[in-house]
Amino acid sequence: MSINQDLQDTPVTERQGLIVYLDSVSNQYKLRHYGDIVYFSKKMCYCVLYTDQKEIDQVIQKLNSLDFVKKVEKSSEENLDLSSSHIEQQITEMAQAAEDKLLKEQEKLEHLS
Repeated sequence: MSINQDLQDTPVTERQGLIVYLDSVSNQYKLRHYGDIVYFSKKMCYCVLYTDQKEIDQVIQKLNSLDFVKKVEKSSEENLDLSSSHIEQQITEMAQAAEDKLLKEQEKLEHLS
């Protein structure tokens, strides 16, 4: 279940995240006209920008036409499965993988001894 599905029946404006890759760090300030900047990475030179979901295609076209923008991607937040059963399954799989790795390392150490 996603957050946007929970908010469908409320008067809250639906927002969509965009990842905007830039040529230069200083250009991030020019993006404020297109939405709310919630994160900026100086090292990787990208912004996470939220904008109204109804206007998302127009905003992407405008951003792609800017000379200082390298690339624009939609956030895959909607595709995430945040149900408790899915999270529990992931934790179980990660724990099993960690145990298997530890067992292999212990076997290697015993074999070398």
